[in-house]
Amino acid sequence: MNKEAAFQAWAGSFGIPAYAATAVPDDATEPYLTYTLATGMWGDGEQACDLSIWYRTTSEAKPNAKAREIGEALGIGGTCLPCDEGLVWVKRGQPFSQPVDSGDNAVKRRYINLSVEFLTTY
Repeated sequence: MNKEAAFQAWAGSFGIPAYAATAVPDDATEPYLTYTLATGMWGDGEQACDLSIWYRTTSEAKPNAKAREIGEALGIGGTCLPCDEGLVWVKRGQPFSQPVDSGDNAVKRRYINLSVEFLTTY
């Protein structure tokens, strides 16, 4: 599995569909997660990436709980995702999670900053 697929698999492991931010299907319904992934390789340092959690709800409880779940999965030191080229090290960015106005009062969005380091040969 290449590094992009490893990240996609990790993003999709939280019980809701995960899509690249540029590839959300027209028929997607909330809840779902979108992500942007800037890639690199060994020596490039940390890359700023993000996730957005989307819920159709009037309550803050579900999006807050999902952001907390992702934070707990990362823990203090992050998580390493094995891939064909090496490892993808996903860590908490700063600020970690923040609400964002979705433009629709019935849709709640959480924007999550990640710091991703590619310990890969390519």
